[in-house]
Amino acid sequence: MKDITLGQGLEKITFGLNRQEITQLIGEPSEVEAMDGDKDSGAMEAWHYDEMHLSLSFEEDCNWKLTSITSASPEVLFEGIDLIGLSQGEVMEQMEVFNLGEFELEDLSTDIIPNQTLAANPDFSLNLFFDHDILTEIQWGPFWDDESEMPIWPDKN
Repeated sequence: MKDITLGQGLEKITFGLNRQEITQLIGEPSEVEAMDGDKDSGAMEAWHYDEMHLSLSFEEDCNWKLTSITSASPEVLFEGIDLIGLSQGEVMEQMEVFNLGEFELEDLSTDIIPNQTLAANPDFSLNLFFDHDILTEIQWGPFWDDESEMPIWPDKN
């Protein structure tokens, strides 16, 4: 089992690690997806680890350090609870119990992926993706310094 720690990472996979450090920790990804930046941000890479239901994102603007983790694995726990597969109502009740404040809901539905909703909490760098009212993915990142607009990297132990 693996525990999500908001602002920190997923157990030994911590925000701020570089690509080489990630490879040493968990090996080569199943797939590397490169994404071009736009006028506001640089390029990104998403490393997908299919067997672990895990994706890790690295940003050029952050010196190619780990800036986001996305998991669809029921083995990944949030405060000791497996949220993947729960209904949106059940998940949002848990978020209230954890005192995470308000979430912004956004309909992400398309013709290809109907009935998809995002519950976002920018204060905690937390995104919850629901498909047909069921939580399918959890995405989180480091906390951000609003003044410098840069991540607050966790301490390396």
